[in-house]
Amino acid sequence: MRVLLVRPTASGGLAAHVDQELALLLGAGHEAAEAPVRIRERPSPRHDAATVVALRRILRGATEPVAVHAHGLRAGALAALAVPRRGGHRLVVTLHNRTVGGLVTRLIGGALLRVLARRADVVLAVSPDLAEQARAAGAKDVRHALVPAPAAGDVAPVTADPPTRPGAAVMPRTPPSAASTEGPGSAEAGDGDVLDALVIARLAPQKGLHDLLDAAVLLRDAGVRIRIAGDGPLRAELDARLAAEDLPVELLGRREDVPDLLRSADLVLSAARWEGQPVALQEALGAGRAIVATDAGGTRWVTGTAARLVPVGDPAALAAAVLALRDPLERARCEAASRRRARELPRAEDLLAQLEEVLAPAPG
Repeated sequence: MRVLLVRPTASGGLAAHVDQELALLLGAGHEAAEAPVRIRERPSPRHDAATVVALRRILRGATEPVAVHAHGLRAGALAALAVPRRGGHRLVVTLHNRTVGGLVTRLIGGALLRVLARRADVVLAVSPDLAEQARAAGAKDVRHALVPAPAAGDVAPVTADPPTRPGAAVMPRTPPSAASTEGPGSAEAGDGDVLDALVIARLAPQKGLHDLLDAAVLLRDAGVRIRIAGDGPLRAELDARLAAEDLPVELLGRREDVPDLLRSADLVLSAARWEGQPVALQEALGAGRAIVATDAGGTRWVTGTAARLVPVGDPAALAAAVLALRDPLERARCEAASRRRARELPRAEDLLAQLEEVLAPAPG
């Protein structure tokens, strides 16, 4: 099987997923390579036309059919324009993010989606809303994309964009947690003491961090501390709000010790406005942590029934769900549910099986 990957300009989870796919395909003996193009985040008529020409030239010069796997909306649309109708080539597109912005941006996004949906043999969607949009746009075969978390030991640091100052030191809990992925976790750590909630997120609007701080206002006198690992464009804005409102929140900055942070937390918290299949929550499940999260995008696909899910944009519900986990028995129940759910999550071998099915399906 010959596979040509078309990668957008991206970092973080999307880039890691494409890297994982390439490694899996090569490890399984398939002929896989990345297209020598880069898809920019914003439209550029000249650059986009050159990208289509370059992809078309590669495919027309191929001596046997090629499976093109494009990641992202713009990469998928440009690949759809490039893949010849003849020659037996196949197009698979994975949709990773929804289109956000003003009316013009959303109209362009809708047009790109229609282009790729009508040409792609298979569309893989990382969340239910993206799957519904692809079907509405005319996609004939839409499936749930498998996005496994990195293997233990391969967890990427929570990075900044652009690089920023080092994060603050982690404050130890009192008493420290004896958590493990197999044992009882941190069921007694918050009983009568500070409940330590960990957020792993890039400091960007998608992550709902102002909703999180609104919830922190409600938790100010409730014995809850929130630590946020990550950095990004909202850092200065969040710093200013924390200083002005004296909230029980600490910005840890860029971290390379996510597994250690998970082991030291009582629960993991996400206030995201939208998510695909959040790797941070997969890691939290694997670490056996209780989870409170917004029911955003593909979050439910990841957590199943293990997490306490609350509506998007509802700080009061978020705060109430956190307070419910002060009960050691309830927290222990949630930790056990997380460990069970972690065993059900897709692994690298499941991703490889899906790739082999959609890129080179069995005849008939």
